[in-house]
Amino acid sequence: MKKILFLISFVLISINSIAQESDLITGNWVFTKALNKDIDPAGLAYMKAEIIGKWKFNLKPDGKFNTSMMGEKASGTWTFNSTSNSLILSGIEGGPQEFKILKSTQNELALKLGLGEFLLTRIQE
Repeated sequence: MKKILFLISFVLISINSIAQESDLITGNWVFTKALNKDIDPAGLAYMKAEIIGKWKFNLKPDGKFNTSMMGEKASGTWTFNSTSNSLILSGIEGGPQEFKILKSTQNELALKLGLGEFLLTRIQE
């Protein structure tokens, strides 16, 4: 009986922590900083001109998202993969994109896509 109660408690705690992580992810975000230390000057200049402060995401609680960058808009669906601690976006050109979550707080979300690491900041819109 103790084993069953322990198992039920573990499952409920796991479900609750996944829900809390998803709650931290939902909302409006903007890319605010490149976290890579080895970006060449030309790449950093491009990021500052085209991405930083301009690429925005709205991750909705219903699993849908909108994004905009350089006048282009896209939408699709998002899921949180608790096993790989990743945010998976479907509907973006080139197939699903998997962003590894490096950090997730109420106001900051650090993501890794390929070799790029980015800091997103929550915005109020």
